[in-house]
Amino acid sequence: MFVVDTTVLSNFAKTNSLNVFEKIVEGRAITTPHVIEEFKIGVRRGRYPSVGIPLEVTELTEEEKNLYERLSRSLGRGEASCIAVARNRGLIFLSDDYDARKKARLLGVKVSGTIGLLVLGVRKKVLTLDKVDKLLQKMIELGFYSPIKRIEEIMPSSSP
Repeated sequence: MFVVDTTVLSNFAKTNSLNVFEKIVEGRAITTPHVIEEFKIGVRRGRYPSVGIPLEVTELTEEEKNLYERLSRSLGRGEASCIAVARNRGLIFLSDDYDARKKARLLGVKVSGTIGLLVLGVRKKVLTLDKVDKLLQKMIELGFYSPIKRIEEIMPSSSP
């Protein structure tokens, strides 16, 4: 199960591929009201398209709110809320934000991001390597900072 931050959602939204995102996570992902608010702000500022977010939105428990308050001193609201939920519920935190990923790891939270989801999409046969590389390229063109240019760099194709 995953808890998804704005950075990952925005990559799929900007490339009009939230349907691909949905197929990869198969209903095993949630987000927080803080992420939805961040996304709406991005829509108002013209950074993201106005689309429906295909995720259940979960409220934070009191314990999560306490951790969120501490984390939000150094992280954005979306990242802080997702880390609090991930840590408390044993979920994987999906984010491409370096500082948030580092903080999550320090708290013992498992972390992945857009690249990890794309690899999972290939493994689940939602996308072929060729299609995932085209999607990654489109994400990069639209502002995603990716440490790789092609998924094949970390997931070689299996040749006969």
